[in-house]
Amino acid sequence: MFKLSFRTGTVMPVSSITPAFVASLFPQRTTGFDFSIFGGSGGTGQVFSAGDVGVALKQAEANEARQLAAARKDPVVQRDLARYADVVRNAKTVDDVLNDPVARRVFMTANGLGEQSQYLGLSKRALTSDILDPDSLANKLASTNGAWRSTLETYNLHLFGVGALKTSTAIETVSANYVAEKRLDQLDAQLPGLGSAILFKRIAASLDTTTKVLGSALGREVVTTALGLPRQIAVQSIEAQVKAVETRLDVTKLAEPAFVDRLVQRYLISLNGGTGGLTA
Repeated sequence: MFKLSFRTGTVMPVSSITPAFVASLFPQRTTGFDFSIFGGSGGTGQVFSAGDVGVALKQAEANEARQLAAARKDPVVQRDLARYADVVRNAKTVDDVLNDPVARRVFMTANGLGEQSQYLGLSKRALTSDILDPDSLANKLASTNGAWRSTLETYNLHLFGVGALKTSTAIETVSANYVAEKRLDQLDAQLPGLGSAILFKRIAASLDTTTKVLGSALGREVVTTALGLPRQIAVQSIEAQVKAVETRLDVTKLAEPAFVDRLVQRYLISLNGGTGGLTA
């Protein structure tokens, strides 16, 4: 099972998404999506509806296997994975892996921590801290990004050291997760937020409390953006944040696929400068 991570798209400073704009995101990409089914042309000024965005989501999900295969064949991805496997097999300590910038980026990206891979010292301290210690750095960081804790729960580098990374199963898991992340990065590059929307649909049912929504970087991004809540609410107390979400969203509806579909459609439209029509 692939672990999930949060990624951000570029917010467009426009009031709507036009077919011409989306078409410009797919220049001669054989692995992209066929947006011609939306109808209209770039000069019509047509604005995409939630239904149109829903089609984009369905096409992305339907083409997953092909997109994963294409991502794995990417020469850059292949070089990254070959470098990671070579470094891990020759490493004597966890530090040996993390000291290599490519290996560190591959491992952390595969575990939902790609944006943190630039911080070498922090990464070393957190990834080798004791998951059983509630005051450990990883557990403290997990309050804002649960990927720190889930990574240690998977590998427990504090207890098992670099040996936890050396097994063929561990190397293939990292490789598969890295490929999956690169595929989703490509989706986000084509339509900002598309990869995140797909991931959110997979985990939405597990976010059965508002606290879990806010504790998931992905859940927080999708829900607060869809609801039109400003990023600044993150500086408020958790109680205030919970109230802000719950006055707008019945979290129990995240167990309903149809509702989640509408929520992520609103997220995509809102992220890209448009307006949605969902009553949460």
